Amino acid sequence: MAKKLKFDLTVDASALLQANPSEYYSILYGMENAVTNYRVLPGIKNKTKIATVLFDEVLAESGCDFSAVNADLSAIEIDVCALTSQASVCQFDLEQSFLALEMAKGSNSDFSVASFMNFFYSQMAKKGHQELAQLMWRGDTATEGALSLCDGWLLRLCTAADYIDGGTGSVTSSTVLAKMAAVLTAATPEMLVNPAMMQFKVSANVAAAYRIATAATNTATNVTTGLALTYLDIPVVVEYGLPANQIILSDYTNFIYALDAEGDQDNLQIVDFSKTTLDRRIGARADFKAGFWVVNTPQVVWHGGSTYC
Repeated sequence: MAKKLKFDLTVDASALLQANPSEYYSILYGMENAVTNYRVLPGIKNKTKIATVLFDEVLAESGCDFSAVNADLSAIEIDVCALTSQASVCQFDLEQSFLALEMAKGSNSDFSVASFMNFFYSQMAKKGHQELAQLMWRGDTATEGALSLCDGWLLRLCTAADYIDGGTGSVTSSTVLAKMAAVLTAATPEMLVNPAMMQFKVSANVAAAYRIATAATNTATNVTTGLALTYLDIPVVVEYGLPANQIILSDYTNFIYALDAEGDQDNLQIVDFSKTTLDRRIGARADFKAGFWVVNTPQVVWHGGSTYC
């Protein structure tokens, strides 16, 4: 005989605090564009090695004797930096804000506002990504402040000191086309063999100057239609972490973005401290690892490198 059972379910207020970890880490790591702009290596807990093999001439005239050339094996070791993203909000700040009317009555009840907390975590992730974008390019552990957390790509290029000099100087709408042409002209034949993998990585001011310059030569569409951000079919990627007046041309897979992201999509720590230490705060913490490396530096053209380094 069929039976109907009824249950009463009470959802604890703290359940409303839990953010979407997948969305948070996706924004933090910038995964929406990372896989198309860098070589992403996930699952790096501490260190790993990237192997390469170099051959001399492998083609020769056929004969009875075996006379093969040696293959040179080498590897570069990459590591990641342990980072954390933390933030908290105080009950009394919420009570004195525009959210007061949405909060539960009483001084000892739950003081979270679910709709606001979703916005809080989203903005926290976006701010973390902004700082990470600066770190991935301009990081330098020899300095102080936020950029000292990890060494970035520009420092790797400066340390290698074998990149191709693509010039220097400020970039404006009247000079940007000539400077990008000079950078492309400096590219090696090996770089030009596979243009599908090539990218211009530019500063925000360079991208703005390029848009103005290209719009001036396309008077039919410069107002109503956005022009594709490419130069001779090579994508132009705006890197907000780059300092002003920087233009880099390279195979995008030469820029390695190593991270320990496996499993993080399921873990984001949100704690209501009023139920633990009795602090009237809600805290969020996300630990992660990231590292930034450059390979094949002799096949990277950099405008602005001599000034930066």
